[in-house]
Amino acid sequence: MNAMKNFAHLVVLALWMLAGAAFSLKVLFAGAFIPVLLFWAWFGGYAAVTSFLADKFKSPVGALLSHGAVVLFVSLMPKVMPFSVLRLGIDLLG
Repeated sequence: MNAMKNFAHLVVLALWMLAGAAFSLKVLFAGAFIPVLLFWAWFGGYAAVTSFLADKFKSPVGALLSHGAVVLFVSLMPKVMPFSVLRLGIDLLG
């Protein structure tokens, strides 16, 4: 069961990495290097938080729910400082 949980966690993080890679390629050709760095820094934090939360669950569904809960929590935050830093990755991809 632990292997399936890790695989589910890996799949979700891989989807975020693909979205980040597409964003990076799109923005780098526009000459904007700072948003790319900010996205990958945000992604590192997102991966750390979801890895910590997914470790608390024993099933693959728990790992998927931890990702969904973090995205929902971040999406519901207002777009004002200091909360805008936490939702930076979602805002950059949107």
